[in-house]
Amino acid sequence: MTDADLAAETIVRAEIARYRPEDSITGEELDAKTSSKAKVRWSIDPLDGTVNYTRGLPHFATSVGAASTETGEWLVGVVVAPKLGVTYFAKKGGGAWKIEAGQTKQIFGPPKNRTTRILATGFSYSAAHRAEQIEFLGAQIHNFVDVRRLGSAALDACLVADGTVDAYYELHTKEYDWAAGLLIAEEAGQRVKRASFEGDLIWVNAF
Repeated sequence: MTDADLAAETIVRAEIARYRPEDSITGEELDAKTSSKAKVRWSIDPLDGTVNYTRGLPHFATSVGAASTETGEWLVGVVVAPKLGVTYFAKKGGGAWKIEAGQTKQIFGPPKNRTTRILATGFSYSAAHRAEQIEFLGAQIHNFVDVRRLGSAALDACLVADGTVDAYYELHTKEYDWAAGLLIAEEAGQRVKRASFEGDLIWVNAF
C-alpha cells in the first residue's frame, strides 16, 4: 500500500458518497461502509498494479465496479489508466467503451478467427500460489502463441475487451481486482467466469 492507494480510494469514496450517499462501499484499503438502505454496493481497487506504479511502469489503474445488493449482478464498471491515457467503461446491457486521445469508441473484443492468440495472466506474491498458477498455465499454453504478464488484473480484462489480447486468466484474485474489468469484457461480448471465492479461477475467453 502506498499514499497514492489511500488517496485514490479516499477520492473515489467521496465522489460516490456525494452522489449516492445511501450506497454501500467496499475497497482494498479502507473499511467497508454498509447501509441497510443500499441498493448498490461499490467495489474499489484504487491502484491496481501498485508495484508497477512504484517502479515507474505505466500499467496501473483505478478500478471501480458496482453491483446490485439485491441480485449481486454487476451493473457498471470503469477502469482508468492515467499513464496510458485510456479509460474503459461499461454499463450492464449498454456495451463496453474506450476513451483514448479524446475519442470514445465502442469495443468488441478480439477477432474470433485470429490464430496468433495471446494470453494475459498474473501471478501471486505467494510462491505456493505461483506454482499452482504456472501449472495451470502449462495446461493452457497450447492454445496460444505467447503470454503477457502486465501486472494489473483490471487492465488485463480490458485488453481482452478491446482486442489487444485474446484471453485472460488468473487465480487468487480478490473481487476489487476484477469487479469492473470483467463487466467491461462481458459487455464487449466476451465469455467471462468470475471467482466465487478467494483463490478461485477467473477467465475471460477460455478456449
